[in-house]
Amino acid sequence: MASDRSEQRQGFSKLLENLGDSDVVIEVVASAATRKASEPAAVQQLQDAVEASYRALAGPVQIQLETVALLEEVARHSRSLWLRVETRGAPGSDGPGEGNASLLKFLARGTLAIIAWMDGSPTLQLADLQQAIRVLAWGTSITTTAHPVLPSSSDLVNAIAAWQRAKNALSGGDSVRILTNNGSATLDLSKKITDPRTLLLSRKLVNHSADMIFVVEMPDYQGTGQWQLKHGEQRTTAAAEPGTLLDKFYRRELDIRPGDALRCKVDFETSYGPDHEVLAERYRIVEILEVLPTAATQNQRSEGRPAIPLAEPDAEKFEPAS
Repeated sequence: MASDRSEQRQGFSKLLENLGDSDVVIEVVASAATRKASEPAAVQQLQDAVEASYRALAGPVQIQLETVALLEEVARHSRSLWLRVETRGAPGSDGPGEGNASLLKFLARGTLAIIAWMDGSPTLQLADLQQAIRVLAWGTSITTTAHPVLPSSSDLVNAIAAWQRAKNALSGGDSVRILTNNGSATLDLSKKITDPRTLLLSRKLVNHSADMIFVVEMPDYQGTGQWQLKHGEQRTTAAAEPGTLLDKFYRRELDIRPGDALRCKVDFETSYGPDHEVLAERYRIVEILEVLPTAATQNQRSEGRPAIPLAEPDAEKFEPAS
């Protein structure tokens, strides 16, 4: 293959000779049918995927990619992008210290591990990728200066989704290589993950009939059965089952306003990731026990806040809506 004859290309060989631990090279060779270099936008998508992978692996350390060089080879219909990684907030990040060198090696090897898992895993279990990254973390001297913060499931899936977008932007016959000072990987453009978010849903836990108090952010004025509620600092949308006190609201017999609270029994389903990270919670209201007024209208409620009238006093002045 043409990409295997890098030693015959003087410019590209010199580029590789100068790579350090902070460098990443993206090489894209167009397919023979296309016979023209890939669009810059497609190469940018690859850069975004590399950056997403580095950010996921870096944890609290700030990552920034800078372009060092762009090499275009007209005869080979190829583009090679040389990137350099800058870190902030890591031990030794202000200089070539041992901590920073170890972190850069971990980031490069972890990114190659993500590619290998995407294109080579027969089961696509996210736990397998996390285990591989854990082994890489403890296999580098990064652990001698600081305990590595392993990436969360959500961050890994965001990186995987970025790689899928990059693949979709390329032609199926293109050849893509990611080269670092710590190894290289060839991207298999035929391997696609249609919906990376499904990688997160490894198991679910359902709790029934929990008593909870929700603050109403927006009543269901449109009659969709969906209520915008808030529990603590968490905002959610809950489905209202027929047969509850909310039926009176829909019949305009009960006045519920933004800021009121609902004490209710709910079924809620919690989705967990492979590392037991809470990904989402879905609520379903099965019974309304009490409608609690806001503090500003407590006195009005004590006297009885009037319900929404069944008919407006001046309704006869208006023609009914069609």
